[in-house]
Amino acid sequence: MLLLSVRSPSFKHTLGRYFYGSKGQYSTATLQTITSQQLHTQLLSNTNSNTPFVRDTIQVIDVRNHDEIESHGKIKGALNIPYHIAEDEPRLFSTVLKDLDPSRKVVFQCASGRRSEKAATLALELGFRRVFNLEGGFSQWQKDRLPIQPFMNNHSPWVHTIMEGNTDTAQYIVTDLDSKEAYVIDSVLDYDPLDGVVYPETASTLVDFIHQHDLRVTKVIDTHVHADHLTAAWYIKDRLASKPEFWIGKDVTKVQEVFAKRYNLSKEEMHFNGDQFDKLISEGDTWTLGNNIQCSVIATPGHTPACLSYRIGDAAFVGDTLFMPDVGTARCDFPGGSAKDLYQSIQKMYTSWPDDTRIYVGHDYPPPNRKHEVMTFLEKQKQHNKMINDNVTLGEFMDLRRARDKVLKAPRFIHPSLQTNLRGGILPSKEKSINDDGLAGQFFKIPVQWRD
Repeated sequence: MLLLSVRSPSFKHTLGRYFYGSKGQYSTATLQTITSQQLHTQLLSNTNSNTPFVRDTIQVIDVRNHDEIESHGKIKGALNIPYHIAEDEPRLFSTVLKDLDPSRKVVFQCASGRRSEKAATLALELGFRRVFNLEGGFSQWQKDRLPIQPFMNNHSPWVHTIMEGNTDTAQYIVTDLDSKEAYVIDSVLDYDPLDGVVYPETASTLVDFIHQHDLRVTKVIDTHVHADHLTAAWYIKDRLASKPEFWIGKDVTKVQEVFAKRYNLSKEEMHFNGDQFDKLISEGDTWTLGNNIQCSVIATPGHTPACLSYRIGDAAFVGDTLFMPDVGTARCDFPGGSAKDLYQSIQKMYTSWPDDTRIYVGHDYPPPNRKHEVMTFLEKQKQHNKMINDNVTLGEFMDLRRARDKVLKAPRFIHPSLQTNLRGGILPSKEKSINDDGLAGQFFKIPVQWRD
């Protein structure tokens, strides 16, 4: 993915935005062709690599319509961006292409090669340099008897990522391109701990992007109760005409009860029934984004007891359950956390979802040798996740996770985050002044312990 950074006033990253070159010039690269056999060999090379974490060098873009994929299947791992979007809304199609990584080889593919050639030409005009068109398209792939992935209720949504660099949080806008219905997942409010100031700079950027592309947001989803950032759900709801619902897992009530006691909050201040949220979601719930992108949810406790992971077409949003393969998994030492539960949750993902499900993580803490990444295929997690790949037993994982958790410090923003997010994203109520009849203001509580 393409990475841009902005510093104003806090350091933020935006993944998947704009690429034209340093002065906005179009690329002078030319369109190349690739045969089905050549593409198949290169895809196998990516899949079979034994290195700890391999970033796919090829992006396959299938520009056929949804009904064609339903009828005939697809190339494993191909991202579907229907070409008719380019004819109906060329500006939107260009924006979607800009979310691809221009440093990687991009192979466009349709049924015969005609539509994909037009899409590939647009990519060249946007500055992509390594652009290929699949000779003969999917029809030739079929004639060559190469592997075909059957349709599994997994059409591709468009996923636009905005990275909040102060907390390394990935925020997602997930859209059905046909209807332009969209969801926002794991949004962030900015927080200055020294001045005690909460402000919506990042959230405003997200809302501006939604307005710019005329997206209709119907749901704002938090994958779990975040302990490292303040959710921007209430702010986004308030600023969108669509008035989206705020969704979270039903077991948020368990987390509310635990932390209400820790912060000594009354039932009036912290309701324990989840009514701060518009809808509480359970494992097994299903629904549809737009016209035909199927959505489902599984419970993935371990990091917290209330974590859920959402599969939206061929993309899954796993919060803090999994990180990138060279990072591992989330911690399990919060109240209600469990390394055993996390292992079982991830195994459920591994066995329930197709291998080419795009796994979008909640955070990325990259090692020094790479830039921020937020997506990898489920198959890569199963092969290469350094804590929980297919060769790691429950006992080995529990030992690894517990050893790592022992040396981790609490998240910097844990107290304001929990006290905000457990209220459904609303800041603490204003307190009455003890000196007069007015209001003293809003306060976060910080538990204090004496330690010798």
